[in-house]
Amino acid sequence: MSGRATLRLIATVFATITITMTTQAAVSEAKYKVKIIPDLRVPMRDGVELAVKITRPDAEGRFPAIMEYNPYRRIAKPLPDYNDEYPPPVPYLAERGYVIVQFDVRGTGNSGGYSTDIYSDEERQDAYEMVEWIARQPWCTGKVGMLGKSYSAVVQWQVAVQNPPALKAIIVRSANHDVYTDWTNPGGAIRPYMFESYGPLMTAYNFAPPDIDIVGAKWSEIWRERLDESEPWSIGYIENILHGPYWQRRSLQPGYDRVKCAVFVVGGWADWYATPLLKAFANLNVPKKAWVGPWGHYYPEEKLALPGPRVDGRYEYLKWFDYWLKDLDTGVMDEPPVTLFIRKYKEPAPIYLEENGFWRNENTWPLARANNTPMYFQSDWELGTEAPEEASDTYDSYKYHPAVGIAAGRHGRGNITPWAMPLDQRIDEAYSLSYTTAPLEEDTEVTGEPEATLYVSSSADTAYFAVKLCDVAPDGASKLVTDGGLLATHRDSHTDPKALDPGQVYELKFELKSTAYVFEKGHRIRVNVTSSDFQNSWPAGKPAVNALYRDARQPSHLTLPIVPEQNPKLPVPGFKPSPHPNPKLEDVPRPEHTVTQDLVNLSTTSSFSSPSGTPVRGVNRSSFTVSHRDPAEAVIRSSYEFPVPLPGSKVNVSAQSTLVSDKAAYHHMVEVVITVNGMRHFNKSWSVTVPRKLN
Repeated sequence: MSGRATLRLIATVFATITITMTTQAAVSEAKYKVKIIPDLRVPMRDGVELAVKITRPDAEGRFPAIMEYNPYRRIAKPLPDYNDEYPPPVPYLAERGYVIVQFDVRGTGNSGGYSTDIYSDEERQDAYEMVEWIARQPWCTGKVGMLGKSYSAVVQWQVAVQNPPALKAIIVRSANHDVYTDWTNPGGAIRPYMFESYGPLMTAYNFAPPDIDIVGAKWSEIWRERLDESEPWSIGYIENILHGPYWQRRSLQPGYDRVKCAVFVVGGWADWYATPLLKAFANLNVPKKAWVGPWGHYYPEEKLALPGPRVDGRYEYLKWFDYWLKDLDTGVMDEPPVTLFIRKYKEPAPIYLEENGFWRNENTWPLARANNTPMYFQSDWELGTEAPEEASDTYDSYKYHPAVGIAAGRHGRGNITPWAMPLDQRIDEAYSLSYTTAPLEEDTEVTGEPEATLYVSSSADTAYFAVKLCDVAPDGASKLVTDGGLLATHRDSHTDPKALDPGQVYELKFELKSTAYVFEKGHRIRVNVTSSDFQNSWPAGKPAVNALYRDARQPSHLTLPIVPEQNPKLPVPGFKPSPHPNPKLEDVPRPEHTVTQDLVNLSTTSSFSSPSGTPVRGVNRSSFTVSHRDPAEAVIRSSYEFPVPLPGSKVNVSAQSTLVSDKAAYHHMVEVVITVNGMRHFNKSWSVTVPRKLN
């Protein structure tokens, strides 16, 4: 029997199921048993049906609702122990009187339709309609909130700016506020991750079949439309390597005043998104709260919310929603609006189970008491507060090395696994300009958004400049605290880059990522300047000798928000501990991640293979290679293998992706191959070439 015939046969066997469950780890505040309705289908304006799962109190009455959606095929996961398998807040909140409504983005998971772009116009309109649909249901009080992490957090901004009347409060955990600058193209450079991991992952997911036991008789029809009409999202990434309407429609920034509901942002210093969340908090004019802990890309109560200390965030979410959706005086709005984990030195390592530092409440962000202190790059590689006095065109120069950045950690300070965090920066400092203070005479806290002001020139018409703020321990170890970078051709605009005039001096101003960090007495503050961030930004395309100027007319410096102690001190925040025991290092799933140098062909390659045992299903493999001789020559080869078990059949969706650059252009190729029981069922490929635009 052919693979396609097998699929037609399977499509006739289906069942719609309703599951009622009670929690395995009830706590004293729980009021209800939980009922799960896994198989609703809600039609949109054009007839496309979205797959909806409802987790609700198993009781009569009307309850506030909380909406969450993404394209990650999670609502159909088996739930033998749904406190572990399900997003942690879901059953907890349902037990306490909320209806949780989750759905798959159109064209993904078990929803109908097809998908050609991330955060599409149709998707955003669907979300508005879903808020209104929820509010009209007989089990809803008419008040709706949103909760979610990552994709499910970003889309909360996209719903909130549309202002559906029923949306009253949101909790945004790990989200950008400008999709281009915070995620796909920070500093104007292509982020390799988009093509190493996220692109092939979403191609595999979006071309995979729905679950037959959820969608029933429409199963083959839904999959056929998806195969015929969907396109890889990564095509949109490469076709929009400059900022513009494509990314603006998907972003919160700069239209903060469009948001009218109450907003609670939750981030982690080991994640990508603490900075955009805090920027959003600072610019929103609504009831708001911000909480940034030490964690990576996980809810703070999850097993893998590393580095710790992990806490039970569910209690904080409940206080927020009870106040805004149930009109209960939980005291949440009487608390200081900002809660931060202040980090301290810990020896650099690829993973921390526990971070070093302490919690503190604040009344503002940025902190009103911060003293913005310029730290100037001085002679003899010193860093100090005294500005240069001579206008002497003094500069330090270096040869651009496109593989600098191997110590920065995979994806900078953020990753979907707790591994591959920043290492000792001395590996990269050999190819950087490094300026260092004398040993500090007292503890010095830097909390806020450091800003780089660089006066630079290049022998090429394009160049990238990266700045790292580091803590140098007495033994010489250099720990990355925060960083930032900018393509110099994007100095005035991310929409209209301008070539550099070789040899001309330009002033560059850009912010580093937000931080909250204490440099301890006896340690030294170091600033590294270089022209690549290998694992986190696509290399600038031309060999160059770059220069940093540091005289009275061109005083390159870093401005640090140095913070004195609170006076008076606010109460110390107290949190409930995570419901999960502390993990052992050997129990944390680890990826394979290597960086190798080819000493004959003079190139560097970063290779990655995803670990098993994480919330992401399937296996991602990638390699990213850049030439030392000609940095225009760089290539990513990546794949994602996604097995989909179906009754009586084994479906495998394979997404292969390549991004190659040369002096003139980027060339992006994607291929999808689907097999059923080992026989080819579907094969389609795409290829696009776009010109390099001064990068």
